[in-house]
Amino acid sequence: MKCAPADMYLRLRAFWLGDEALSVFLVLLFLALFLGPFLDSPQVRLLTSLFFSLLMVSGIVNISRRPSIRCVAGMVACSAIALRWLTHVLPTPETLRWGSLASLIYMIMLSMVILYKVFMDDKPVTGNRVKGAVAAYLLFGITWSVLYGFLDQVLPNAFNLPQAAGDYGPARQEVFVYYSFITLTTVGYGDISPTHDVSRMFAVMEALVGQLYPATLLARLVSLAITQQQETTRDTRG
Repeated sequence: MKCAPADMYLRLRAFWLGDEALSVFLVLLFLALFLGPFLDSPQVRLLTSLFFSLLMVSGIVNISRRPSIRCVAGMVACSAIALRWLTHVLPTPETLRWGSLASLIYMIMLSMVILYKVFMDDKPVTGNRVKGAVAAYLLFGITWSVLYGFLDQVLPNAFNLPQAAGDYGPARQEVFVYYSFITLTTVGYGDISPTHDVSRMFAVMEALVGQLYPATLLARLVSLAITQQQETTRDTRG
């Protein structure tokens, strides 16, 4: 018995708008983050851009049930994807700057939507929602890295970077990804430091979020999941 295209569309739509999509989104985040550093080559950078594009497409279909919101997110994401791929062909300061700005706007939107889906929904806490909360934490690091890259382009001497970072491009942006997660986890090796008042302010904000989010929201979500699982087990035995 053949499945009608309409039925397949409804199933895919229900999947992407449901909690299961949060687990897929988390996998895409890990691939986009940790693939590139192991094999540093132009081919791998292209593959990383592909995963970044898939991440944005996944975020579009997962962002909201409202077509108008998905339309706006889609336009921003398409702009960011196009500009990101354009930097491989034409890495001019203008394309890099506009690509960073479009990516930043989209990442902020996506982070807010993921947080809403994870914490503001009245449905029971599931493992998928806990994975979504972890995905939101990773999104914080990515979003701040894009912000740092944008500040590096528009503010002179916003960061004290090692000489190996070179001019702004994919390699320099990877340095900001490293710095962002070091700041988010408050490790702070000191090899990179903000030197402008604006960049320092955002670094402090990221460090606060990195400490408060796992200790409050994420811990609360995990405790609710454990409590609900214990209640379900007790009801089953009873």
